[in-house]
Amino acid sequence: MKKLTFLTILLLVLGCKNNSEKLSTIKGSYIFFKDAAVLQTKEEIYGVYMNEKTLELNKKAKALNAKTSEIIYVELKGSISTEEDEKIKWEKKFDIKEIISVTPRKKSKNTLILGTE
Repeated sequence: MKKLTFLTILLLVLGCKNNSEKLSTIKGSYIFFKDAAVLQTKEEIYGVYMNEKTLELNKKAKALNAKTSEIIYVELKGSISTEEDEKIKWEKKFDIKEIISVTPRKKSKNTLILGTE
């Protein structure tokens, strides 16, 4: 009976795969085109894999009245890769797994203040 219990526990431990990926949270500027997207942080630039989450992010950006090729600010969770890709030529690539926040580009006030009173 002890052997059977031991074998069952051993099979359960060895048989379960660890599918957890190391996910990173990144904040930065996101720009998208029809079939390409780029994410830029203060330190790095990432090519973005086109997947369902990327298409969802593009729709959210359009809902904020962001035009194609207009920068929006995002916070995303996903995985970083340096593997070769035939479409993405950036050294680092980002695969979006979760969209945390999306905000429009901050409009600057083009106000010129002349002198002081």
